[in-house]
Amino acid sequence: MNGEDWKEQYKKLVEEWKEGYKKAIDEWKEKLEEFKHQIMPDALEGGVHSIPSLPPKISLPPFPPIFPFHGGRSNVVASRIGDEELRSIDMMVEAGLFETRSEAVAYLVSEGIKARKDLLDKVSSALEDIRKLRREAEEQINNLRKKVGLAEKEDKSSTSPEKTCTKCNRNLSELPKDITVCPYCGTKI
Repeated sequence: MNGEDWKEQYKKLVEEWKEGYKKAIDEWKEKLEEFKHQIMPDALEGGVHSIPSLPPKISLPPFPPIFPFHGGRSNVVASRIGDEELRSIDMMVEAGLFETRSEAVAYLVSEGIKARKDLLDKVSSALEDIRKLRREAEEQINNLRKKVGLAEKEDKSSTSPEKTCTKCNRNLSELPKDITVCPYCGTKI
């Protein structure tokens, strides 16, 4: 579902919520009128002390969450946040904007990334330059090893096939088997 589809879906949910809200208010007004008519005779006979203390409660429909469907997100990130940030997140959950803290945090992270796209583009560009320099340095080191004769000895003694990252082309043969992410670029192996 793209961004425009999400907006349209959310607009529909908000409209449904508004209709439900108006209906709940109208029902409450009717109950309040009934309540007034029921307590008037009691109030006239028994005085103020015979009136129930509370009018009927209103039950409003919950506000639709911003992300009613998580869209198949499966990445979990644990993070420490400050008390003020947690209060803000809890406030959004309590107000019904989100069903869980996780949804609120996911939304805020998404919006934060969109807001700082310019910074992330600069970081991405710098990181690509760093990766390129690493590859070039590794190539130079491998060429030097070949000149000195070290690369040939390693190739002959090596019995395991070389495992390389598909993104940064780093040699990952020496990593433990349980490592599933390239430590250099973060790509899943």
